[in-house]
Amino acid sequence: MNQVFRPIRSRGIAVHLGALLLNLAAVGFLVILAFSQSVQGFFILYLVASVLIFIPVPFFAYRLFALLRASYSVFREGISIQWGVRTEEIPMQDIEWVRLADDLVFDLPLPKFIVQGAVLGLREHRDLGLIEFISSSTHPLVLVATPERIFAISPADPAGFMDALYRNMEMGSIEQIQPKSSRVDLLVGSLFRDKIARNLILLGSFLSIGLLIAVSFIIPTRDTIPLGFNPIGQTAETSPSERLLLLPVLSLLMLFIDLGLGSYLYRKAGYRMAAYFAFASTLIMPVSFLGLIATILIFQ
Repeated sequence: MNQVFRPIRSRGIAVHLGALLLNLAAVGFLVILAFSQSVQGFFILYLVASVLIFIPVPFFAYRLFALLRASYSVFREGISIQWGVRTEEIPMQDIEWVRLADDLVFDLPLPKFIVQGAVLGLREHRDLGLIEFISSSTHPLVLVATPERIFAISPADPAGFMDALYRNMEMGSIEQIQPKSSRVDLLVGSLFRDKIARNLILLGSFLSIGLLIAVSFIIPTRDTIPLGFNPIGQTAETSPSERLLLLPVLSLLMLFIDLGLGSYLYRKAGYRMAAYFAFASTLIMPVSFLGLIATILIFQ
């Protein structure tokens, strides 16, 4: 019987969701400020600031996703640890011992950078060896020892987790499973070994960067750009040329979103074609914006 235990999540969700919403609100506020500026230099300043503030957004979004998806499963063949796109399957025959961290006579060395809801990382202990933290908090911690390393996990019900593990050990495995590890670095390696995925990702990235380079060369050559056409085909309202920077910013934003969606679908069985479509969609926005810029240059 497969029993699923969740980590303590409420505080971690509040921290990561709060940070994510705060960053997005700051980005939106700076973009609005940028469009309200009449001085060209301030427009660029606010837009660059919005890009810098947006950089941590994918980090917080993934950490929140990982925490919401996190689980520790116990079954007769072993233990499965799920944390975001990270999956660890530990065969029952590889488990050497299990105990609470509070039962140790010394304190565990914690990862150097931890936040509520994401206690992740590797530490070396002179007596225990390599310890990998895949937990949401520093207390309570359950230590699961294997020949290669010790996993420090944080089920919300540690006593129930250990009881389920001991009962499944007593029943014995129906069939032995092999250790399985699926990590982000392995996913990246798989993507770049796949010719179709690699080419789509690289082409989408080069087009978005090319759009940024093209805009940076166009802006100094003109003071204003048209924002549209009137019913008879003449250019209507104009705007400072620095606002063209919004196009590569939006293109890079969609690039991050499409890469994240494609990577998530790529690792799921049966969704390989959907992942290719997600990677292919990284080409749509930069190509469309390059066509828009070409139209502006031709008809202005």
